[in-house]
Amino acid sequence: MKILNLTKLITGVLLFSLTLTLSGCSSKTSEASASKTEPKTIVIGIGNAFKPYCYLDDKGKIAGYEHEVLQEVNKLLPQYKFEYQPAEFKTILVSLSAKKVDLAAHQYEKNPEREAKYLFGGESYTTFILRITDKKGRTDIKGIADLKGKTVQTSPGSNAAYTLEEYNKKNNNAIKIVYSSADQATTVKSVEDGRIDAFISIKRIVDSLNKTYGDVIQTVGEPIATSSTYYVYRKEDTKLKADVDGALKMLKANGELAKISIKILGGDYTTNE
Repeated sequence: MKILNLTKLITGVLLFSLTLTLSGCSSKTSEASASKTEPKTIVIGIGNAFKPYCYLDDKGKIAGYEHEVLQEVNKLLPQYKFEYQPAEFKTILVSLSAKKVDLAAHQYEKNPEREAKYLFGGESYTTFILRITDKKGRTDIKGIADLKGKTVQTSPGSNAAYTLEEYNKKNNNAIKIVYSSADQATTVKSVEDGRIDAFISIKRIVDSLNKTYGDVIQTVGEPIATSSTYYVYRKEDTKLKADVDGALKMLKANGELAKISIKILGGDYTTNE
């Protein structure tokens, strides 16, 4: 009888140990499964009125180059789930600082003021060559020096604004800078009607505006600034930056980034103008 009881006791202990082991394995499996099915949400601040880069379409949905590139980036980074928060250009970096968004996407170019506050991506995804834009047929503006005493509209916080401001610092505030968040149609009309003398844009956007609003504006002279665009992060978000950089490298290597540029912008503007 004692031998039988001892056998039962040993069997019970083994079964209990096995149960604990299986339970532990099950718990680890569940945790691993949960981590795979629950990617980290990344909120992206993106423009709402900068066609064809980032804007809301007729149905109020996010559209444009920025969105399509980010969608492809997200496919390569399953550990993240991208969510989008469309907003005005001037508020996106403010939202980034306030931790309301985790990544800023609005064709951002580097300048010292921005780099002091934020972390820029290491991989660019579009070239951005700024040019003076005025009324079609006008001949008195051939370069930035010809803007002396003239009214030039720019978006607050933009790299165009920075370029004009830096010029004014060195040239006794020669240019009358008007800061505005007006939409593209209003800006084109302001040039056409003479309310402003010029604004700063890039050739491919001006070509698109002429197709939409009539052949009424033109780019003139040599570029006043040449740069590339990058995604912007908070200084501490180095891991997110590195992951997105890696995905952009892959999109460049496999030709997908160029395809998106050609499809939406009308040419490959990922490496050159």
